[in-house]
Amino acid sequence: MQKNRAQRWLLGLSASLLLISLIARLGNIHWSADLLALFPDVYFYLALLLLIIGFVQKNKLALLFCLMCLILNGSLLYSYLPFQKLEPTAEPELRFYMHNLYYLNSDLETALSEINKYDPDIVFLMEYSEAIQAQIESAFTAYPYRLIEPSRYTMGLALFSRIPLATERVRRFPETRIPIFDISFQLGGETFSFVGAHPWPPLLGWGQLHRDQIASIARVASEAPHPLLVAGDFNASQWSYALRHLMQEARVQDAAKGFGLRKSWRYNLLFKLPLDHVMVSEGLTVLKVQHGQHGGSDHAPLIIDISLKTP
Repeated sequence: MQKNRAQRWLLGLSASLLLISLIARLGNIHWSADLLALFPDVYFYLALLLLIIGFVQKNKLALLFCLMCLILNGSLLYSYLPFQKLEPTAEPELRFYMHNLYYLNSDLETALSEINKYDPDIVFLMEYSEAIQAQIESAFTAYPYRLIEPSRYTMGLALFSRIPLATERVRRFPETRIPIFDISFQLGGETFSFVGAHPWPPLLGWGQLHRDQIASIARVASEAPHPLLVAGDFNASQWSYALRHLMQEARVQDAAKGFGLRKSWRYNLLFKLPLDHVMVSEGLTVLKVQHGQHGGSDHAPLIIDISLKTP
């Protein structure tokens, strides 16, 4: 009796895990599926555990479900394995630093010390509230080129650069409300584009708005000339339908591929999510990806070293 009950539990769990993994691919049908797309690594390791139990119990149907789940989620994780261990042959020409500061940050000194530590060429900050602006903007004297759009709460953006801005625009669509930075830079005779934004989280009541906001970012990015860098706290995983659509429209790919799966947002030491992303087009070669210290925010900064030369 107990053996049969254990068999049923195993079959039910493995079938449920496979079903969830499949639903996570259906973000084109409803935005809520993108919430399930946040956890392919969790599904993978749970399926691996259930696979081992299935071998012990000799439950063939559960083994089949687990193998299918491993293949589905492993195919998503495979490209993030840290294959790029060799020293890059190109020299980085650009260090890009991105951080969602958290608009009520009480440890801005640590956040600023992280920027000084990595000494980036371009700094892109989100949740740049008016209160934060009053405290830290004077610290960016080494960055003469800037575009700043503060807000009272979480929609503020700021970009500080040592590289001249060739063009700069703040795009804002009435139906989606968030500001979108649309900038081009001149570096060593080369021009590259930047699109940056911070869509709202897909909470109840905001789910479709979040989807529409990412679509508006995709619209701006698709119109930008290449080479192109797209960045932000997207409140979505790179496997979500919303971000897959953005990457397809803008012809960019996740800069973190080959550098390990990086989870920039944390609720606590155990619960972390990959919400912050930098995406690059052809013409921009990613040489290194790093995470800095949180510095009073629930997000860690993301630091990307880039070459404008194609290898």
